[in-house]
Amino acid sequence: MLCKIQNLCKYYVRATILKVATRNNSCEKTMTSKEILEWYEKACAFHTKRAPGLAIGIAMVDMCRARLGPVKEKLNAISESPACLCDVIQLMTGCTMGNRYVKSYGEIGRFALTLYDRADGRGVRAYIDLDKISASKTPELHKFFLRQRSDAVKAGGEERLKSGDLVVKEFLTVRDQIIALQDVFIEKFGKSEMLPAALCKSCHESFLCHNKEEECASCSGKLKYYRPA
Repeated sequence: MLCKIQNLCKYYVRATILKVATRNNSCEKTMTSKEILEWYEKACAFHTKRAPGLAIGIAMVDMCRARLGPVKEKLNAISESPACLCDVIQLMTGCTMGNRYVKSYGEIGRFALTLYDRADGRGVRAYIDLDKISASKTPELHKFFLRQRSDAVKAGGEERLKSGDLVVKEFLTVRDQIIALQDVFIEKFGKSEMLPAALCKSCHESFLCHNKEEECASCSGKLKYYRPA
């Protein structure tokens, strides 16, 4: 698994980071806290539940987009988290799973995202600098990122909602300090390959063929997510 994650990291970001920047000195005009909260309500509706990670992701997308500036071709995106960030990216940028402009590398598991120009691979990566989060000044935010919130919060319900609101409130007071930006180049960029179709010899359904396979991933056993009822 570690090898797989390392390969994913190399797949999309060059090892050499060009520059690390902060919001204050390296971005164009970005959203106010009020604007972030307005987007947060839209994101919660799209996500179908309230989650503080959405508000944090909104600020990250906004800062990336401001620093990246105009793109030559199409804006593309990558999420390193299986939760929250993909929905924020889709809502705010028009990069969706359906149009294949956003990729999710949830196996990495970091709360980070990258926006980049499909034409040349030039991108900006946003991540959370945990060293800048104070356990004393923003305790709920600190516990949120370390997954150390109370059992009552983890159980859901009213306590989780209250905690989520507090996480967002604390985040808005320190967002300039804790979101870090990296200028990066994407290793594999450009328009996604259009794979040929093949007829599975077992189920006789059409599937996208990656390497002249005779069976789809389900029938071959590589990816089995259901069983007949």
